[in-house]
Amino acid sequence: MGINLKTACSHTKIYQQGVNNFIAFAFENSAVGSKILCPCRKCVNSFWREGSEVREHSICDGFLKGYRTWTLQGEVSSSLNHGNYDGVELMEETDEDDNISDLLRDLAAGLDDKGDFDDNNSDLEPCEELVAIQKLVAENSKELYPVRS
Repeated sequence: MGINLKTACSHTKIYQQGVNNFIAFAFENSAVGSKILCPCRKCVNSFWREGSEVREHSICDGFLKGYRTWTLQGEVSSSLNHGNYDGVELMEETDEDDNISDLLRDLAAGLDDKGDFDDNNSDLEPCEELVAIQKLVAENSKELYPVRS
């Protein structure tokens, strides 16, 4: 995406312009309504945020460490060539959870910030599949290894 937002100083104009370009790119390629996944170190692509929140988080908290190709924001990853160089076979880099992330992003399109479906018909009981999907979305945003203070 041009500027290396992972290593640039967040107080510089070039970094802030890079963040603005990133947000514009993400909205063009992966927005759900008026929100995109926030790639900051705290949200770790688990929370949908407005552009202004993503900008603030990206500048104040920085980008998620190691997130080089913004696949969740619509950037296409380049795959390695399957050639054989000096007897060493290169393996293609894979993201095993790509399908799950896409599925959860599609499912989250109907969710509000609290993880509840925005439905005006409160007298209808949710079906088993809906409850299971809501549980998956909630579990996806939990930390695997909580940070201890």
